[in-house]
Amino acid sequence: MRRILLLALATAVTAPALGYVVGPLAAQVLGDEVPEGAEAPSPDAQSTEGQTPDSSMDTLGPDSLNRIWLALDLPGALDIMREEGEAMTDQIADDYLPNSSASSWVNAVARIYDPQTMARGMQGAFGEDLAGVDPQPVLAFFESDLGQRIIRLEMSARRAFLDEDTEEAARERVRSDELPSQRAELIEQFITANDLVEYNTAGAMNTNLAFLTALSQAEIFEMSEQDILAQVYDGSEENRRDTEEWLRAYLTMAYQPLSDEELGVYIDFSRTEEGQRLNRALFAGFGEMYTEQYRAIGLAVARQLTAQEL
Repeated sequence: MRRILLLALATAVTAPALGYVVGPLAAQVLGDEVPEGAEAPSPDAQSTEGQTPDSSMDTLGPDSLNRIWLALDLPGALDIMREEGEAMTDQIADDYLPNSSASSWVNAVARIYDPQTMARGMQGAFGEDLAGVDPQPVLAFFESDLGQRIIRLEMSARRAFLDEDTEEAARERVRSDELPSQRAELIEQFITANDLVEYNTAGAMNTNLAFLTALSQAEIFEMSEQDILAQVYDGSEENRRDTEEWLRAYLTMAYQPLSDEELGVYIDFSRTEEGQRLNRALFAGFGEMYTEQYRAIGLAVARQLTAQEL
């Protein structure tokens, strides 16, 4: 699992690793109670597979949004993110919670990564941000053979990156400059067309801010707002550099089977108004989901530490 964007505190606690949003595969790598304002999840929900947007996502009409949801395989993306998140919280528990088997912690993690809760966390913002977009160009591209192939490749690479050795090998390939210059240039064009570095850097800062603000409720990690902001901004440049390398490594691996012409077609779509709006909506939806998750994890850690002190 990726372990980046670590914001070290004076107390040696770090903010959890944050995944990234990349194209249609949004993966922006966070309580004893469900976060305030969230609905309690269904206790028997086990998977996002086959899940579709709820009736609140009716900005473009439920049929169009449902087709976009499925064409992008967002249920599959959510399943991968759930695996990433659960692995991340396991590591947090091992590092910082002496009693990580406590039922309160286990139950909090289960609620945070409940599939229905995750889907609800991104659906509203995703649908709202797509308001006014013509769905037909989006569907024409992603329901095509090429579009579906791209989605499968992105999913496969994202799942492969769950293995740290695989990710490191992909990063090393980027560092070694083995990639043909034409392909390297196309990868850079894709990153630029979708503004991936800026979106991901901003998303990382927002979610780390949410985590640290919630964590500071524990007396041992009490911080002022100024202290929290300083922690978030201090690591921003290093995080940006790591973001750039991760994006190049992931995209290079994901799109390796595509021809330069096919990748060029994808870049052209990304530059269209509909492509830009879809990209923005994915960041909006998953950004909302991740911010709530990080806040909830911060609260859960704070509550566990506070309870252990009593």
